[in-house]
Amino acid sequence: MSDKTGEDYLALVVIGGHYAERGMDGLFKLYAGRIKAFFRKHRLSDADASDLLQETFIKVYRSASKFQGQSKVSTWIWSIARNSMLDHFRSQRPVDSLEDLFESGDWSELISSCEQDSMTSLQDCVQHGFTSFSEVHPDRAGAMQLAAFEGWSMDELAAFLERTPAATREYISQCRKKLKAFLEPCKDFVVGGA
Repeated sequence: MSDKTGEDYLALVVIGGHYAERGMDGLFKLYAGRIKAFFRKHRLSDADASDLLQETFIKVYRSASKFQGQSKVSTWIWSIARNSMLDHFRSQRPVDSLEDLFESGDWSELISSCEQDSMTSLQDCVQHGFTSFSEVHPDRAGAMQLAAFEGWSMDELAAFLERTPAATREYISQCRKKLKAFLEPCKDFVVGGA
């Protein structure tokens, strides 16, 4: 059994050549089983979990030289895995309307007061706003999608985010506040009747 750490294996990947192959093999042996189990725990099929695992390690390989050591290699790899999974969930359920995004939030009144003929423009605005929000705050957008679209309970979301349920509720509340700024232009579609 090797005493090499994730940092040792990543250093081999950065060197390149046959060292990169040894480094990737080592990283895979260290983390692949747990990452795949993590994907399966979050209701991904075995095939999707395998695909995401492969995608995760491709991203690790491509980004190895950019790793700056600001965290442990294990934390960095888990972050890549988690973001890959969130991207997968995002791709499964696009944002259709503001009502879908906030079933019971401050914005639900905005939707209910909207006239049917302006719904398409409002939906376009919301889609654009949420896309912009996702680019700036990908983790927050992913958490909101899991709650709104995947129907995850607060306990499931808390376990995923590795937070307490109370901290998760506060996090989601803060996410909504940050999103509100991105959706501010959408108010014009309701107020102006455009």
